Amino acid sequence: MLTSRYKAVINRGFEPLAAGLARAGIPPAAITLAGPLLTSLVCLWFVRTRAVLPFCAAMVVVGCLDGLDGALARAGGRVTKFGAYLDALCDRYVEGMVVLAAAAVTGYWLLSMAALTGALLVSYAKARAAMEVPVSNLEWPDLMERAERSLLFGAGLVAGAVVPWAPLGRDLFWWTLALLALLTHLTVLQRALRARRFIRERG
Repeated sequence: MLTSRYKAVINRGFEPLAAGLARAGIPPAAITLAGPLLTSLVCLWFVRTRAVLPFCAAMVVVGCLDGLDGALARAGGRVTKFGAYLDALCDRYVEGMVVLAAAAVTGYWLLSMAALTGALLVSYAKARAAMEVPVSNLEWPDLMERAERSLLFGAGLVAGAVVPWAPLGRDLFWWTLALLALLTHLTVLQRALRARRFIRERG
């Protein structure tokens, strides 16, 4: 929902930098591919050091690339369908690497896999519906889109590291993962019900 509601505002924030990169001849695909490459390096560093706060700060910087590549494509007149496809593919890699790195550091493998499975199915639910009937991205303002998942995950990771409160003996990141697992799978259900309606109306 955050992405759908504030996308135009976010895009405007990237325009000055995107215009400079376009003048320099930087291809949008280079920015797109830099996302998973830098994420893999940051995640490997995180697994080695277990330093939560620097990891989260680094991922905020890397996350900016997700909006910059689209802005660069628009600034340089290089918007393509394959560019959008590549961006979505790289987004899944980035999300997966971050969750796996946190699982390796915290040991919360089961909850991490439940949350990651839900996150991937949220994306697949829309993509699979689009194979059946025409749909628009604007028709999917759902509960836990990627922006919401990233913000909640990062906030929970930081809270688990700096807040000593541990309800029922579990730190706040454990509870964050449990909440993410629940909410992502509820979002899958939300999208499945919407897809059923679209397919019945348009199929």
